[in-house]
Parts: sequence; structure tokens; C-alpha cells
Amino acid sequence: MPPKVSIVTTTYNGEKYLEKFIVSMLSQTFEDFEFIIVDDGSTDNTLHMLQQIKDPRVRIVKQKNQGQANALITAVKYAEGELIARIDQDDYSLPNRLMRQVQFMDANPKVSLCGSRWQELYSATPIPQRVQFSQSDAEIKKLISYFNPFSHSAVMFRKESYFMVGGYDKSFLIAMDYDLFIRLMEIGEVHNIDEVLAVVRMHDESYSQKKSRLKIFESIKIRCRAYSRFGGNPLLAGFFFLKSIVGLALPSWLKARINM
Repeated sequence: MPPKVSIVTTTYNGEKYLEKFIVSMLSQTFEDFEFIIVDDGSTDNTLHMLQQIKDPRVRIVKQKNQGQANALITAVKYAEGELIARIDQDDYSLPNRLMRQVQFMDANPKVSLCGSRWQELYSATPIPQRVQFSQSDAEIKKLISYFNPFSHSAVMFRKESYFMVGGYDKSFLIAMDYDLFIRLMEIGEVHNIDEVLAVVRMHDESYSQKKSRLKIFESIKIRCRAYSRFGGNPLLAGFFFLKSIVGLALPSWLKARINM
């Protein structure tokens, strides 16, 4: 019998934070899951560390380096669960994350995507998320053309819905999550649970920070499509567009601290 949930993640030279995120998922109060980890051609000790895991729920897939979007596509291809839970290699989840999200998804069959509140971790100091919290489907669809109100490491979505919209688009190297969320919103409802269920590590070593200019360009493209699909306040849309343009001129360390 297939598991209820497939946790999917990708790793690339992530040995520094590997143990924390793996333990956080294997210690979940909800236990009916498989944990698929695609190593995207790591050159450090990551793959060796993964191969030491003895938990039978963990499946390691090794591939040549192809980028995160391709690795995620591989991970979901192997998934057997009806629900897909995402987490990045340097983040971690609170123990009741899967339980709370599974309960919500089972109680709300029209919801295709479910996220939650999260905390941001700077060194050892957690702070509340800086992104405006949006909970209901109607509220999120009003705001989605301005910014992404979900954390990729805090979402759960239906595998059936994922394949219905075509899955991750590998033409997006950074913002593949934002793009996927927009398309999931077109076929179902979305929701954020009003509870902190994940911790997102903020550091200059992350790929998204190193490629922050590309992330801005991709996000602008996605927000334009979201605006054409869900509408919004043109003045606010213009403000966030200009904010992104200004962000292109700022150094990565400053953009990370002022949430651009």
C-alpha cells in the first residue's frame, strides 16, 4: 500500500545543514510517508552522508548535476503518495507539520495547495516571516500578483493536481515554486495554515541568494502572468514591479535583509 505522503527534496553540496533537515522530517508525528531525496551531483560529502541513513522510508536517488527544477521533477516522478510535501536541504520542519497539513487537506478536498506560517533563521536567531501572511484562498489570489505568500519548504500539494498542471517548469531556475503555485491556483483552492510549521534558513550561501538577480527577473515574469489571471490593484502591482527593478541594483546581502 503506497504511503499517504511523499516528502521530496533535492540536495547539492548541502552537508553543512543536512542532518538538521533530515532529522526534522524523520521525527514527524505523522509517520505514513516516504522521503525521496534526489542528490543533484554533489561534489562534497552529501551523498555519502545520505547513504548512511538506515530508515526504510528514505529513498536516495543520484543524478548528474542538472539544477534544482530538474531534480524536483525527478523526485516527484518517483513519488507514490497522494500528497507531496516539500522541503529544501537547509530548512527544517516542526514535528507536527505533516500531521496538520494532512488533516487540513483531507478535510478540504478542493484545496490543491496548502502552506503555513514559517520562521526565518539568521545564524541561530529565528524571527517571524517578513512576507505578509495571507491565509484564505480569496485573500491569496488577491495578493499573488504582488508577491509569493508561500514558502517552498512549507507547502504540501496534491500529486494529481501537480501533474494536471504540468509540474515544475524547468525553464525557471530559481522561481519554479512560484510558477507552480500560480498554475495550481488556476485549478483549485489554496490556503495557508495560521501556525508556524517550518523554519527557513536565510544565508548568503544559498543558491537563491547567489542568483538573486535571476530570481527577480523570473519573479517579475511570473507576477505579470498572475496579474493577467487573477487581477489586482494596478497601483500595488506597479509598486512591487518598481521595488523589483530597484532590487536589481542592490547587492545580494542587502536585498536579503530588506526582503527584496
